[in-house]
Amino acid sequence: MKSRVNDGFAKVDRRTLRTKKSLADALKQLILEKDYDSITIQDTIDRANVGRSTFYSHYEGKEQLLVGNINFQEQLIYAREKDASPMGINLTYMFEHTREHLPLYKAMVRSRGKEMLGEYFMDLCAGKIMEYMRRRSSDRKMLRYKAEAAAGGIVRMMFKWLEDGAKTPSKELVDYAKKLLHDLTKP
Repeated sequence: MKSRVNDGFAKVDRRTLRTKKSLADALKQLILEKDYDSITIQDTIDRANVGRSTFYSHYEGKEQLLVGNINFQEQLIYAREKDASPMGINLTYMFEHTREHLPLYKAMVRSRGKEMLGEYFMDLCAGKIMEYMRRRSSDRKMLRYKAEAAAGGIVRMMFKWLEDGAKTPSKELVDYAKKLLHDLTKP
């Protein structure tokens, strides 16, 4: 895989991007067709028309493929200042992106995949919160507790919103999430 660093992001060659997109699309299609927990790597590589060794050169397993959307990560946690919350998390993108994938969320509601995604979102958000708050707090344990509570609350709110069909405007939830994050900075 060719890569070079430019403006903080690694540039990946087009073949790698096509392969990863093909695998991600195959997994999405399969999730809409059958239970996530019953999908195998063989199902995914057959659908994507990709070899097993190619799959494993990019991912350790289907869980990593599920959460390994590079573009999503860049948009969510490497947001430009104008797009990010005060903690550096692009909450607007997080809510809009998940709403765009509402059918996938609904298909995964009763699977291990939902739990994995929840943990993944919480870890990403808590990490960004802790990174931001380290400059303001010397009590590392309390900082971690606050970051985990805020991240967990935001992700839980997002999942409940998705379960309800994402009918409330995302801006209302984003504004509330920003308020939660802002309240963390208060003594």
